[in-house]
Amino acid sequence: MNPSRGLILGQSREQARAGLKPGNFQGTPPRGRSHEAEQAALNAIDDRWFGTSRFKRLARVTGVEQLTPTRTYRIGFEVADGEPFEFLPGQFVGIEAQFEGRGFRRSPYCILSDPSAAPRFDLLVRAVPEGPLSLYLAALHEGDQVVFRGPTGRSMVPRFDDRELVFLATGTGIAPLLSLARHLLAAEYPHPISLWWGLRQPEDICLTDDLDALAAAYDGFRYGITLSQPPAGWTGLSGRLGESVPPLLATLGGKRFYLVGNGAMLEEMAMALSDLGVVQQFIYKEPYFDPIHEPDRDVVAAIRERFVATDLFSAYAARRGSDFDLDRDLEAAKAGKAGNGDPLAVSDLFELLPAFLSHHPDQEDPQPTHVERPWNRPY
Repeated sequence: MNPSRGLILGQSREQARAGLKPGNFQGTPPRGRSHEAEQAALNAIDDRWFGTSRFKRLARVTGVEQLTPTRTYRIGFEVADGEPFEFLPGQFVGIEAQFEGRGFRRSPYCILSDPSAAPRFDLLVRAVPEGPLSLYLAALHEGDQVVFRGPTGRSMVPRFDDRELVFLATGTGIAPLLSLARHLLAAEYPHPISLWWGLRQPEDICLTDDLDALAAAYDGFRYGITLSQPPAGWTGLSGRLGESVPPLLATLGGKRFYLVGNGAMLEEMAMALSDLGVVQQFIYKEPYFDPIHEPDRDVVAAIRERFVATDLFSAYAARRGSDFDLDRDLEAAKAGKAGNGDPLAVSDLFELLPAFLSHHPDQEDPQPTHVERPWNRPY
């Protein structure tokens, strides 16, 4: 342990909590909500943190690599406490430290590396002035020791290998998705995997060697980088993910979507996908900040209009025309007929599945499934 770095071992749960203030866990508290709502969200995160990762652990730094001029780092660690360390893609470790004049801080970081590398693991960190822990990690040197908790959190590994996977990430949100892609491709996942990464400018681009290696090794993997602030002469994808990706997805059915990073992107993209018939059980969301973002309905409508896919609700509604009546067609579906009395086709049944699950939330997905549709929401 390096005492000069202010680490505290053996601190109790109550002592740690006593030094925390709103925003210690995942940056600045979300804006646009009441203080009570912000505090409730932060307390829920805090309880989940302590409930699943009670014990402090030690890791030794094996390397620090600055990947971009905008201060994105890949930091390697090796568990140094002799205890078992295993993780699945999507899980995170929490780094903790005590800072002079700023008190106790902790923050979660999803693991970038493949589970096969354990007990070694890599983190992807963007060093920002308002994030003391990110600055602390960026200043580490090989051989330094850090205190962490975990690994913990949800695994992103799908329970079934029956669907194509579409990954959308902003910023350092690519870390768990790259880990997941490596893991699944090595296990010969039988369906295509595409990864779309939203960044601001060319100076933010990194990890292309890792991504190119995966694309070269596996025919089923492809990726694209889109810039929201592209320079003159940029020939790649331009715009935010909600602007550049929808025109590239020819279909939405048969896919599982993973959304990681900016809370605004997650909520607005998820709502647009839901409007177009994607069942919520096929949309995985992992916010890195702004976790309780209220979707902008105008933005959602614009994203929805950019999708070219017509294989779910949009196609069904178009075929039914002015005679479209979802409730009537649901009743007809139960009787094995389409809404106009014709025999029910398999494609009709699939297109009615999101609505059916919204009326029957006790089906396959254990989470409450509510599908909001554009024709019953006032935009």
